[in-house]
Amino acid sequence: MPRNFPITSRIEFRGDANEGPNVRGDFDPERKCVEYLFTELALDTTNLYTQNLDTTSTIALASGGLLFTTAATDNKVATQSFGGIWWYAAKNPTVEMRFQVNDITNIAIFAGFSDAVTEAAATMPFALATATLTDTCTDGVGFLFDTDQTLDYFNIVNTKNGTQAFSQLASTFVPVNATDLVLRVGLDSAAKATFWWNGVACGIKSAAVTAATPLIPFFGIKNMSASAHTATLKYVRIWQDM
Repeated sequence: MPRNFPITSRIEFRGDANEGPNVRGDFDPERKCVEYLFTELALDTTNLYTQNLDTTSTIALASGGLLFTTAATDNKVATQSFGGIWWYAAKNPTVEMRFQVNDITNIAIFAGFSDAVTEAAATMPFALATATLTDTCTDGVGFLFDTDQTLDYFNIVNTKNGTQAFSQLASTFVPVNATDLVLRVGLDSAAKATFWWNGVACGIKSAAVTAATPLIPFFGIKNMSASAHTATLKYVRIWQDM
């Protein structure tokens, strides 16, 4: 019997197969894996999470995940980074986040990696105004949606040692109100970034970050109006070679 079975997509268990364990043993024990499911009694903002909240913006445990709520004022943010800075492109890290937003108008969303644990007031790692990308991190990579841009579509963005770049995705890459979206960013040892939207590869950036720079998973929203915005983050998963 063959010992190795290459699979190009996925194994799916259905029917009665969902009623009990299907697999024994570790999946890829040579990879570190950290998963944030937000099932704790209280958020540990000393050791696990670092939050950036403007005025009355909040982040709190809620039904279904972690609820981000911005202040009802223009340019107010609610962001959170996860763990310490120790994910390296040189070790092939991948981060995946599942979330939904209440209203896709007048909002900015970032999901990905940054080399900064926290941000200054009213900022996220990246921002887009019309057709100009700015960054506050020195090295970072991820998905950015910013309604200050000319067209309200998601972008794949990166900055390597302060040199930033973005590619706007097609018009089909738009979040939908109150609908889950799964975004994944993977880096290889050459710092090439690959991006997935709901499990479908949607872009590649070569040499996206500095391979030896430590990164941290980062998620946040920014209000672009006088009405509060919310996002529910369902989980954050990160993998990396030992």
